[in-house]
Amino acid sequence: MSLLQSLTAATTVFAFIVYTVFIVVSLPVFETIHEKLEHSVLQYAWDKIGMPVLRTLLLLLFLFLVYPLNFGLSEAPTLTELLAASQGRFDFLFNIIFLITFIYPVIPVIGKADAFMIPLQGLIASALIFRWLCQQQGLGDYSLLPSSMSALIIVVIAAAGYLLARIIAQHAGAWLDNITNREGYRILVYQAVLMIMQSPIIFLFGHALGKQLIR
Repeated sequence: MSLLQSLTAATTVFAFIVYTVFIVVSLPVFETIHEKLEHSVLQYAWDKIGMPVLRTLLLLLFLFLVYPLNFGLSEAPTLTELLAASQGRFDFLFNIIFLITFIYPVIPVIGKADAFMIPLQGLIASALIFRWLCQQQGLGDYSLLPSSMSALIIVVIAAAGYLLARIIAQHAGAWLDNITNREGYRILVYQAVLMIMQSPIIFLFGHALGKQLIR
């Protein structure tokens, strides 16, 4: 399947809608729970642990919904089969995505660009799933790196997502703060847009890898 066919497939559209709705609903709920926690230590723990867990769960939800279309495939072993093929795969996938939140900030140079952390989670998760898919199909000669052109486009989309998130957060976030008489929506909107913008990156990266399976 071409990238356009994968992106416009009914399953992809449905997945994108579900993913977006879950983001829009869950982030305000997350902030509400934060406000209900009366102790500053609990609020800090909720922010530092709860948000990475939420992002990880939402990313996994999206990947489960779009697989295998994100690799440009109409048919493939189910993701459940790939995860069940070896003990601990789901835990490993979850933990890797979750731990990136804490590892990324200490990476030299790029660690300061937080806008690339969320797309990086999607790329690493996709690479792991692709690796397991290749193993399941007995393909030993494969690469987990996209072409230089695909990598460049991914960086451009990630940068565009960051700029778009800042612009939308500045205006929509301020508007929501005003009509609700509370603060914090700018950060929520920023996080939401970044998470939504990683979906085309996942497809572009997945298609770059999936070409290896089309012989």
